[in-house]
Order: sequence, then structure tokens, then C-alpha cells
Amino acid sequence: MSVRNPALAYQDQSVKTADGPHLLIMICDRLAADIARAEVGIQESDYEVVDRNLQHAQRSIRMLRWALNPDGFEGGHELLSVYAFIEGHLIKANLEKNLELVRECARLFQPIHEAWRGAVDANGQSDHGPDVG
Repeated sequence: MSVRNPALAYQDQSVKTADGPHLLIMICDRLAADIARAEVGIQESDYEVVDRNLQHAQRSIRMLRWALNPDGFEGGHELLSVYAFIEGHLIKANLEKNLELVRECARLFQPIHEAWRGAVDANGQSDHGPDVG
């Protein structure tokens, strides 16, 4: 019988039960953490860490793209384009293990992350649950 890590079990349950705004913030938090971990991985020449985190970041940005209704708000189509651009950069950064591309992804994503968090907080959804990083 294997013993499951309680923190991982809690995290998994939190993701499964999160409502839309909370899930959005959880995905954004994890995406930012994946990019940061990949940056450290490149600096330490730990390419397994880089690959794992950048692949997860790619999946996260695809989730954000698929969930976005670009007609739902002003600037939605532009945001969709930025998500696509970041995804392309994440792929290229992983293939090349390119630190500057990883850092550019972080710079591009940070204001988006902050904007989504601000929007959720402004709508009374400030209890965004556990950090999934």
C-alpha cells in the first residue's frame, strides 16, 4: 500500500473543487511558478527540471487560451494573441534551453497574472485558496 502525500492530496482536491475564478488564479499561479523554476533550472543546467516545468507551463497557457472567450471583453482577442505568443516562446525556450526567452515569458505573463488576480479580487473572490506552486 502506498502512502499519498497529504499536501498533494489537498492540492489535487482543491483544484478539482475550485470554481472558475479560483481555478483561473490557481492556473496563473502555477504557470508563473513553472516559468520561475525553469529559469532556475537553466541557470543550474538541470535540463530535466527545465523540460518538466516548461512543458507544464505550455499546458497551462493552452488551458488559459482554450478557456478564454475573446468576445467577452474588450481586448480579449489581443489577450488571446499574447497567450499564443507566450506559448510559442515557451516551446522555443524549452527546445533551446534559452534563459532570455524564459525571462521574456515571465515579463510578458506577469502583468496578465496581476490583472487576472486583480479582477478576481475586485469581484469579491479574494479567497483564492492554496498556492499550487
